[in-house]
Amino acid sequence: MLNTISLWHISIIGIDLIIAIIAISSIRHLQGLLAGVNTTDELSKKDNFAFGISIAGGALAVSLILFAAVSGDASVNLLHEAGNVAVYALAGILFLKIGTIINDAIIFNKLSLKTKIAEKNISAGIVQAANMVALGVIIHSAMNWESTGGYQGLIPVALVFIASQIILLIVTRLRGAIYQKRHEGKQLQEALSTGNVALAIRYAGHILGTALALSAASGMVVFLPQDITNSMISWFAVAIVITILLSPIATIARMVVLSGINIVDEIDNQQNVGVAYIEAAIYIAIGFIFKGLLG
Repeated sequence: MLNTISLWHISIIGIDLIIAIIAISSIRHLQGLLAGVNTTDELSKKDNFAFGISIAGGALAVSLILFAAVSGDASVNLLHEAGNVAVYALAGILFLKIGTIINDAIIFNKLSLKTKIAEKNISAGIVQAANMVALGVIIHSAMNWESTGGYQGLIPVALVFIASQIILLIVTRLRGAIYQKRHEGKQLQEALSTGNVALAIRYAGHILGTALALSAASGMVVFLPQDITNSMISWFAVAIVITILLSPIATIARMVVLSGINIVDEIDNQQNVGVAYIEAAIYIAIGFIFKGLLG
């Protein structure tokens, strides 16, 4: 038996879909504007796959944010509903752009992702796309976590965004330190700049797995609108613990699934994309399991 759908419900769905389409469509032009390039030329004339991968990551990230924005009970007023969804959509896009800048200037401070993407470096495109999707996952969970339902809910979302950037920075630095130890002082960012796609895929898996694990923290911590500070401290503490647990558990799973294979040599030296996809899938799978169990 189908639920009865009134004209009001149809209007709400129509408004949300229109805003969603506009927001997703804007990603291509916004990324082109920030990169200072013509998106049509990059995608069709120059066949810049790296730029296309980056845009795809941004579109998916915005979709995740909009998914959270339109979920839950709709407003009793159509104008208020449109305004609420539009504000969250704009805020989400803004967070993604800030995250892209942080990723380029701080997290990958020795590698200009923007420049490398313009140079058709697919590794850079994968890294940038993975970062945006990871942020989309985290922002999505933050929007579902906060229970205010109004514009004031952007405050905890912004705080989760800041906290997640810190954690993603730490994870990236740890990955860099591990790579440096394995390769006698060589830099992870330098290897990515040379176009090692397998290395980029593995990194993407680690980041996405971390993002999914972080989103599980929202299921373990109750959001208290009257005590945002303690809510955020608790969220950050739980997020750190989950992030710490993710790596050893994923490593054990990797050792079982890829037993008998020299993973470091295959990915880092031989640039074996197949092995890289498997390792990335393992980290993402463990992230989903954390989210399912705890979130």
